[in-house]
Amino acid sequence: MSNDTGRFEHPAEGHLCVVEQRFGSRMGRALPTDITNALAAERKAMIGYLRDYANAITALAYVFAVIGLFLVLNGKLELGVAAMLWTWFLDHWDGHVARKTSHLRPRGVPEFGRSFDGFADFLHGVLFPAAVIMLISQGTALSLLASVLLVLAGAIRLSHFENVGLTRDARFEGIPVSYDTPLLAVLLLAQPQFPDEVFPTVVAIAFIVLALLHVTSEIRVPPIRGTAVPIATAFAIAGSIALVIKFQSRLPH
Repeated sequence: MSNDTGRFEHPAEGHLCVVEQRFGSRMGRALPTDITNALAAERKAMIGYLRDYANAITALAYVFAVIGLFLVLNGKLELGVAAMLWTWFLDHWDGHVARKTSHLRPRGVPEFGRSFDGFADFLHGVLFPAAVIMLISQGTALSLLASVLLVLAGAIRLSHFENVGLTRDARFEGIPVSYDTPLLAVLLLAQPQFPDEVFPTVVAIAFIVLALLHVTSEIRVPPIRGTAVPIATAFAIAGSIALVIKFQSRLPH
């Protein structure tokens, strides 16, 4: 039966159709309604996953991520990174809520949540910083190198974590990609300390080093959990406010 159901996107859909084809036709009638409904119940409406609290938080994180991308692509770097800091701290809250509500989550919802969260990690922890690096450096070769390394290292790291998970002592191997957006915020806030012609190089080199640290196995980093979640939230809110103030200070009076 596995070969027959392989062409369907969801196992329940495949099993339902195969059962109907093999047994319904022999019986000369459709399968009983209760059997059909039981099999079809395995397939959830995609939008229905967002009824879960943790997945709803992840969806909100996506909204801030898109806003952040929109702002940086329109030349408002500080505001874009400020918005992405909200994606960053929401990314920690969804995991926190998922652990607290694990007994309430129906089958299939946690699996969806892990994939949903993984795409968000790539967006705010890899793709967004890579785009900002190139925008800050205005397309230099060094910024391209930094962005390529960051995207490759981030993709490798996220794929590795998806298959391996935390170490036995509940730590990450290497620096998580979730550290990229906070580093970007710190660098932007520290920008006045560097000459204008030097700052793009500093950013590119910082992320080249971070990209290498993403894929090292020699470093163990504890996950942000428990009391660390509200601390990260406070950092993100304070950082986003500071970035908004910095942006406003550059506006002509």
